[in-house]
Order: sequence, then C-alpha cells, then structure tokens
Amino acid sequence: MGTNNSDFYLPVYVINLKERTERRQHIEEQFQGKVEFAIHWIEAIEHSIGAVGLWQSMLKAVQTAIDKRDDIMIICEDDHIFTPAYNKDYLFANIIGANAQGSELLSGGVGGFGTAVPVDTNRYWMDWFWSTQFIIIFKPLFQKILDYDFKDTDTADGVLSVLAKDKMTIYPFISVQKDFGYSDVTVYNGTPGMISNYFSQANYRLRMIHHVSHKFKEQAKR
Repeated sequence: MGTNNSDFYLPVYVINLKERTERRQHIEEQFQGKVEFAIHWIEAIEHSIGAVGLWQSMLKAVQTAIDKRDDIMIICEDDHIFTPAYNKDYLFANIIGANAQGSELLSGGVGGFGTAVPVDTNRYWMDWFWSTQFIIIFKPLFQKILDYDFKDTDTADGVLSVLAKDKMTIYPFISVQKDFGYSDVTVYNGTPGMISNYFSQANYRLRMIHHVSHKFKEQAKR
C-alpha cells in the first residue's frame, strides 16, 4: 500500500465453491466498479466438516498471498455484502490506522464479539469475534495461520480470534453477510434469518458503545 489512495489497490481473495454459481454472481456484483480491489478467486476446498473446509480454503488464500509477496490481503467469503457505509477512503483510512496501531486483523463487520473498546473514531478493538466474510489480514499474521494445527472442533473465527494480535473492526460496518438460507460451514447458520439476526445484534451493541464513547468524548472537549 502506498500513501495516495488512488495509487494502489487491495488484493481480495474470494472463496467460492465452483458449483455455487449464484454466490459467485452475487459477489461479482458486490465488487463491480470498485477498482480499488484486485479480485483473486480461490476455489473452496470441500470437507465433510464445513469449518475445516473453510480453514483449508483460507490456507490456500494465505499461501497465494505469500507467493505474490502481498503485505496485506483481504479474505472474502462469497456471502459478503457491502453496506451503505462503505467507501474507499473510509476503508483505506481504517486499514492504515489499524496497521499503525499494530493490529494483525481488521474486520469489515462482525456477527458477534465479546468486548469492544474504541481505539479511533470508527475502529474498535475486540477480544474475540464471529464471522469472516470480509477480513483484512496483515502480513505478521500470515505465517501464524499457516502454522496452526486446525482441529475438527475449531472454527475459523475462533482460531483467528486467538492467533491475531489486537483484532479490530470497522464501525459503522462496511460488510455484513447475505442470508442465502443455507450455510456451507455450519448447519445452524443455515437457519433462515439467523445470520441477519447475529449482525443486527452486533450492530446494536456497537452502536450503543459508539454513541456513548463519542458523547462523552465531545463533552470532555468543552
């Protein structure tokens, strides 16, 4: 990444099962016209345990990023949706800020979290998070991901919550998940409306934290 936002683009590794053509069409529409991204397709690895298949697909994406000598990468699942809050400058400013603060992972939007602490105007530190539909990963995390021995009982977001130093999310969210009515990762997440409910709850919690932190910050300036 350079210093001028018009001079660089972000490598995005989109994970997609080749038979999920409706998802590929959906994600192509999401990135249409957004020249700030360079899309690389990662054919998803199928596994009887969906979470294992997702992790193996992420490993493929990370190894590809290393081979391409990327210093930063975005892993994007094919159910990602850009929210109305998205714009290029907003994303780039938060990436640059998170990197300067030593973060190894920045989420575009989460479906759940434990504790969130404001670290900038539109960025929050989290102790753990759910959902990996749009995550920015910085180079120091690459090898940690490759070295981890993923268990059948693990989840990608659970492992990344442990591996990544100073995880953060952008808020307002720039990304949520589309509810296709089924999930290739977990049966539970395939319950109609479940994914949307997760993100609504996470958004509500962060909105309250966001409001209160900014309210008292402004009062302190007076």
